[in-house]
Amino acid sequence: MAPYVVPCDVEQSRLQSPKSGTTRMSKHVDLRQTLAQTRELLQHEKESRERTESSSRAIDEVLAMLAHELRQPVAAALAAVEIQKQSPRPDRQERARRVIEQQVRYIARLVGDLSEVSRMSHGTFELRRERLDICGLIRETLAMTEPLFEERKHEVTADLGDDPVWVSGDGIRLKQIFSNLLRNAASYTPPGGEISVHVDVTSDQVRLRVKDNGAGIPRDLLARIFDLFQRGAHRADGHGSGIGLAVVRRLVELHGGSVTAASDGIGHGSEFTVFFPRDLSSQETALH
Repeated sequence: MAPYVVPCDVEQSRLQSPKSGTTRMSKHVDLRQTLAQTRELLQHEKESRERTESSSRAIDEVLAMLAHELRQPVAAALAAVEIQKQSPRPDRQERARRVIEQQVRYIARLVGDLSEVSRMSHGTFELRRERLDICGLIRETLAMTEPLFEERKHEVTADLGDDPVWVSGDGIRLKQIFSNLLRNAASYTPPGGEISVHVDVTSDQVRLRVKDNGAGIPRDLLARIFDLFQRGAHRADGHGSGIGLAVVRRLVELHGGSVTAASDGIGHGSEFTVFFPRDLSSQETALH
């Protein structure tokens, strides 16, 4: 019997089979990498689209709220203009003038607050820092807001201690923080209510607490209370832009601090707590 001879092409195919297997495996790996990259790109595109849609919704919400905020003062001012045109009586003319002035001031303050929020959000807002006694700034702010408290017959107590408490910050902006918190407390505290201001310190922080026994904050609103246009439904004064606390949070953060809100719910008052870093530069200099 003649010996069986393996054809050359079959033998060569067998000899090359490991290389072919390696090639197929390499192509399989390349395919998996391509699929993984495609999935990653699709995921990035999806996330980008969701961020764009979320941003668009946020803009729509802000515009809707802004339109709502402007509708009432504009309508009141227009009504006052009509009264001025139709009534020759000096008393009605003067009352209409006061209404127009009040509403225009409100709109100007609203636009100013929105402009500041925008500047802070885009990083174009600068602080003029210096070493300041925070308790002295709070006393000045309390003096400025005293007429509001007297008008609403609020009982205000302040525990600020006798010694200066130093921080590094912008004096005008710090007083803006304190003013917004005090006015917020006054807005949600009915006539005759109580408001307290307390400052204490730790080794490296200053803690400011503004507490009232007013309307309180619903539990579902606490997490959003510092968002733009968020506000409680039980304001004692009946109006407000919903911007003041958003400004407070951003200004506090720009000073390297933090702010929180606490309340046991409607009718149980609220407490706002602000933490600032202490300025210990003089102590450090003395140690050296």
